[in-house]
Amino acid sequence: MSGASAGGELTRTIALGDANVAQAVFGPLHRHLAHIQEAFRDPNAPRGAPVYRVTLDAQGDRILVRARADGGADLERVQRIVDALADLARRKGRIREGEVLAAISFSEGPNQAQGPMTLPQLGGLTLRTPRQVHYVEALRDENIDLIFGVGPAGTGKTFLAVAAAVEALKQDRVDRIVVTRPAVEAGEKLGYLPGDLAEKVDPYLQPIWDAFRSQMGENDLKARRERRQIEVAPLAFMRGRTLSNAFVICDEAQNATILQMKMVLTRLGEGSRMVVTGDPSQIDLVRPDQSGLSHAIAILERMQGVEVIRFSGQDVVRHRLVARIVEAYERDEAGRV
Repeated sequence: MSGASAGGELTRTIALGDANVAQAVFGPLHRHLAHIQEAFRDPNAPRGAPVYRVTLDAQGDRILVRARADGGADLERVQRIVDALADLARRKGRIREGEVLAAISFSEGPNQAQGPMTLPQLGGLTLRTPRQVHYVEALRDENIDLIFGVGPAGTGKTFLAVAAAVEALKQDRVDRIVVTRPAVEAGEKLGYLPGDLAEKVDPYLQPIWDAFRSQMGENDLKARRERRQIEVAPLAFMRGRTLSNAFVICDEAQNATILQMKMVLTRLGEGSRMVVTGDPSQIDLVRPDQSGLSHAIAILERMQGVEVIRFSGQDVVRHRLVARIVEAYERDEAGRV
């Protein structure tokens, strides 16, 4: 229900119709509503004027939305955000902060002005940014055999690649998943660690196993590992192999040398696809100029069947402070050039 108040502002009451749905949409201490309202902060507001173009007030299982007299488009955008979150709450029973931020992000474009908004999903994960959607579309596109996902930490490069790989395995589009990453951090210290070689390098592969556990139960993961449908190994283990009918992920590729990158890229066999992820700003090699990631992108980007997705600080999906930290470092690096 929309209308105009005596003061000339526009108002709309959004009825959610269910107390549990309303509680999920509002968030703890109405934190989700605060995030939505923050998206309408007016940076150009004169001193003494309202800071927000839109305000939201919870009233039972309803939300009272107030906007400026010329804020019809803002009201519609709030409606799309709330409708998408209410739909999510009915399906999942709860709403996380990241999903609220995703709804805000996807409500901005001109293409969202028509029809209801549905938040894109992958393996139960809600995608948070348009660039993540582009990345997942490439991961699912059978006409793209090599995808590079590059950018800062926390943008979901590896996590989404693993989720897409698990989806492909469960749908029988591939026979196995092979994930590899260079164990550069170990250096010569590997020999001093206890256990066999697999046990020595396992701590460096733990983030990958965490990603797998988010997509499947522990028993399923264990069974698929035993059947060698899922394999995680250091980059050195890839030499001399041909990986057929596999979804291959090369993670932390900024720490692979040019020769190592050539080696892993040429492991692809019939029916296989590869995703290469990395952050060029976090090279741990003794000679950073020998990183194979940037070199591979430079010579392969325009090749048919290759897609490069570049993430930025705006795509960081960890704590909100992380995005600001990444942007601060990017500004500092730009100032040093």
